[in-house]
Amino acid sequence: MPRSTRRRPPAPRPRRRRPAPPPTSLFDTFGSPQEDASLLEDLVALVALGLLEQRTSPEGTVFALTELGYRTPASRDAE
Repeated sequence: MPRSTRRRPPAPRPRRRRPAPPPTSLFDTFGSPQEDASLLEDLVALVALGLLEQRTSPEGTVFALTELGYRTPASRDAE
């Protein structure tokens, strides 16, 4: 007597997931060019006032507070 074999339905294929985007760092996140230009203008103005100094580093340009910048109290506009 021939044996009947039951056929199993095919197993569903696993869905392919899109690879996760690489994590972004602060240095990889860029604003609009207009925002960048405004920020650079503000930083250059603060350098001209003597509140910041511009330094170069391996990562690029860095702005640091000067002694005068440390002694200057925060403005009420910043609140």
